[in-house]
Amino acid sequence: RRPTGAARAAAGSGKRASGAGDFGGAGTPSPELTAKLEPRKGPTKVPLNTRVLASTEARLNWLVNDRQSTVTNIVDVALQEFFDRYRVPPADHDGRITEQES
Repeated sequence: RRPTGAARAAAGSGKRASGAGDFGGAGTPSPELTAKLEPRKGPTKVPLNTRVLASTEARLNWLVNDRQSTVTNIVDVALQEFFDRYRVPPADHDGRITEQES
């Protein structure tokens, strides 16, 4: 298996990965390492698979790099703005839309 990009970058830089071997006394993990291992809390995310034009992907990748963001965050914001423009009702945290009366 080939290492991932992050693994190749860490191996090639000669630096230890952040948090690697950071232990306090008596084998207790440091607070920094413990914080990194805490489960991430936030809204539930589900996979969304689609195909886009090569030109769209190029623009998306540019924005990801320019804004130091992620594809997931950019696509979510873009879709939310699109839904708002077309007055699609909001969904609750479980993904249910409750139709609003006019």
